[in-house]
Amino acid sequence: MVAALVLTPAELQVRLGRWERLGTMQRDFAVPWDHIDSARAISDMWRNILGWRWPGIGVPHVVLIGRMVHRDGRDFCAIYMDRPGVILEMHDEPYRRLLISAPGDVVQAIIQRVTQG
Repeated sequence: MVAALVLTPAELQVRLGRWERLGTMQRDFAVPWDHIDSARAISDMWRNILGWRWPGIGVPHVVLIGRMVHRDGRDFCAIYMDRPGVILEMHDEPYRRLLISAPGDVVQAIIQRVTQG
């Protein structure tokens, strides 16, 4: 199952499938809109990965799901195949960035919501 992004008036919810939760030791989580500093659409998600995966599952250009640890903090990734997605930069959250493969209409809705404030 692919991670699902659900937009609500108060927050962006990240919902993981059973196997994703098991492989990453991560539950579903939510990020308040005012904690998201920027959002951008990305066609090549793999070029934006930083650090080392811990824990998670990774096969290059097939799947990367889990936490990436690097010197500037931690990111959460849910990247599938060569699908485009969104990168969110955040503050006051356990993760510095979210890198998630998502359909174009969802990505555009997120970008619109973040840029509108």
